Order: sequence, then C-alpha cells, then structure tokens
Amino acid sequence: MTMLKFIFICLIALTPLSSSYASTNHEQAMSPQSTEIIEQFNHDIEIAPERAIATQRKHQILFWMGGSLLLLIFLAAGFGIAMGIFGKDVFIWHVLSAGLATTLAIAHGVVAFVWFYPSS
Repeated sequence: MTMLKFIFICLIALTPLSSSYASTNHEQAMSPQSTEIIEQFNHDIEIAPERAIATQRKHQILFWMGGSLLLLIFLAAGFGIAMGIFGKDVFIWHVLSAGLATTLAIAHGVVAFVWFYPSS
C-alpha cells in the first residue's frame, strides 16, 4: 500500500504542466483591466507629515535604544558575577535585567530592519 502511494506521489510531482495551459492563464491574468488595477497600487504612497520621522531622529532613537541595551547587558552580567563569585542573592535582578535586555535587543533589531532595510 505504501509503495503504491509513493509511486502515485512521484508521478504527480514529476508530471510537468503544459506550457499552453500556463501561458493561457498568464494571458488571462494580465488582461488590460487587471493591469489597470495593479497600476493603481504601484504609485508612491505619501506619508502624512505627522507620521514621517527624519533619518537623524531614527538614528537618535536607535542610539538610545542601543545605549539602554548596553546598560542592561552590563547589569545582567554584573548581577551574574555577583551571584557566582560573591554569593549575593540577586537572582531576581539578574533575571529581570537579562529579560529586559533580550526584549530590548529584539525590539532594537526589528526597528533597525524596518527603518533601514536597503531598498533595491
């Protein structure tokens, strides 16, 4: 039974689509009416002035996010060293600062990708 299923799947996967079928569908999809609809969405979208952020301001925001991230990483490392070497009871502070650092690192990365992804 499984060999029959295997052969059936292989036959379906290896069967090429006819080129006339593919070209007919492509011609139907690119009719003049559909190209007009697509062109409506291709124009440049203007951003409202109150939503536009200058590149310098974006750099400042990422700078402060990065500075805060660096501070949280140093705090997490300091609390870890205080626990491991000096036997201090600061586990909650260590976990809290490490969790905040991780969250801020993810947010920092997402914001950097959204704002500065290279457009081609």
